[in-house]
Amino acid sequence: MPVRIITVFATAALLSSCAAVVPHTLQTPLVQQRGETELSANIGLHGTDVQAAHALTNRLTLTASGHQRIRPKHGHWAYTGEAGAGYGWSRVRHQWAIYGGLGYGAGYVFETGGLEDDGPATHHRVRYGYGYLQPTFRFTPSRNFGLGIALKVAAFDLLRWRASTYRLVYDPNDPTFTGTNTTTVERPGFGGLTLQPGYNLAIGLTPHLQLLVSQSFFLPLEEDRLPPLMYVATGLGLQCYFGGRPKAE
Repeated sequence: MPVRIITVFATAALLSSCAAVVPHTLQTPLVQQRGETELSANIGLHGTDVQAAHALTNRLTLTASGHQRIRPKHGHWAYTGEAGAGYGWSRVRHQWAIYGGLGYGAGYVFETGGLEDDGPATHHRVRYGYGYLQPTFRFTPSRNFGLGIALKVAAFDLLRWRASTYRLVYDPNDPTFTGTNTTTVERPGFGGLTLQPGYNLAIGLTPHLQLLVSQSFFLPLEEDRLPPLMYVATGLGLQCYFGGRPKAE
């Protein structure tokens, strides 16, 4: 079993190395009372996330999240931002909630079969919007521990998807000369649905600071509708809590 898990992660990382669409880690706020606020930041394979949640009432929570992934060596980049709200039902040690919202993203990636090996190379330039719903379950036995499990369902609208493929062309009469043949395809439109199951684990370090471990998988239902994407969002970070009434042990 451990070997299988390692293989899955290694394969996902390899397939995700060139990605124009990169997901956030899931946001599963632990706020329960009016006036509570959470701020968090994490970093991982998927890039860097900054997230915020604020409880307007004991049931209604506002959320916001920003993400970036930049690979200067390869010239790849991806940015995403989203905002939403959730409505929850709380019990002493667990909560159910449904979140929804809108997001916007953009990315650039350069896939190559190796121009140095005479293979084709494709540039993907992408802008997109999406709407999402996210059923969420949270287990909080104490202020020192919290587990959030969620399934995010998103519908993508590709505002722009330009794929330009470059191929080397040789002159048979002059072996020293090479040119480039370029083919550009525009593919805007509906990008299909994606599923993103995952979890967040919060471990208390102080009464107002938690260690945050996040992991989720980004699964398109129709992969050919989307540009190159990242299949895993996994991060390690910190979460700060303040406001509201002190939580009981």
